[in-house]
Amino acid sequence: MKHFAIRIYGQVQGINFRWNARKQAEKLKITGYVKNLPDGSVLLEAEGEPAGLAELVKWCKKGPWLAKVGVCGGC
Repeated sequence: MKHFAIRIYGQVQGINFRWNARKQAEKLKITGYVKNLPDGSVLLEAEGEPAGLAELVKWCKKGPWLAKVGVCGGC
């Protein structure tokens, strides 16, 4: 098991990013949480197998269809 925390910047609040990230994590058997931060970014803490985490990071760099991800901190 591995654990990481990343911050996702860009247009990531108000577009169901957290809900979609949770669904993606469930599909990959990843546990953790995701929350909006006051600066407009999203914090995602995740734990799971390295392959699943790599897929989740790949997804975070793109996000759901309405997202406009800027820099994915820690990716």
